Amino acid sequence: MVRSRWVPVAAGLAAGVVVLAGCSPHGSVAPSVAATAASSTPTLPAPVASPTLPEHWADTGERGAQAAAVWFVRDLYTYVVETNDSTQWQALSLPDCVFCANTTKSVQDGLTAGTVQRLTGVQVTVTRVEELNPLAYAVLVDYRDGPTGIYRLDGSLVKTLDGAPGQLNVVVHLVGPNWCLRAGEWFDAGVPVPTAGAGS
Repeated sequence: MVRSRWVPVAAGLAAGVVVLAGCSPHGSVAPSVAATAASSTPTLPAPVASPTLPEHWADTGERGAQAAAVWFVRDLYTYVVETNDSTQWQALSLPDCVFCANTTKSVQDGLTAGTVQRLTGVQVTVTRVEELNPLAYAVLVDYRDGPTGIYRLDGSLVKTLDGAPGQLNVVVHLVGPNWCLRAGEWFDAGVPVPTAGAGS
């Protein structure tokens, strides 16, 4: 997370069309001006749509906490970094959430630089749920994704980073009718993640 990956498949296909246009049994033929212009014009991939709240958002127990954690990490986070729109993220973040603030800062950096991310293949699986109190849960999720890219707003690709599996331990807290993010911490894949009571 807060990384970038994506392979510009569409650009590769367009390039392939230009190469084929130059193949001829009578020798090499230069691509047409129209084909060259089309292949060199970047197109910004569309972002994901604004996510709707999950089915069990209104549940006040463990099931609601799991649904909220997956939604925050998989759906809302992806929307935030692909659109640089952190309005809902900030509205559902508690004031002392450092993880939330870092994500918001990443969005501000993107706005300043004029770049957005495009994530692919995001998969989030709950692996542990720990009740901290009747209104708060620590939910550990396994996070996996594919290549993601950082794009300029004109559609040109800045760079591509490979996906990297990991774990994210998020704390969700029920405030009124809504689940809010209270904390989040990233761990490498496969490493033991301590529980809240591990040090007691």
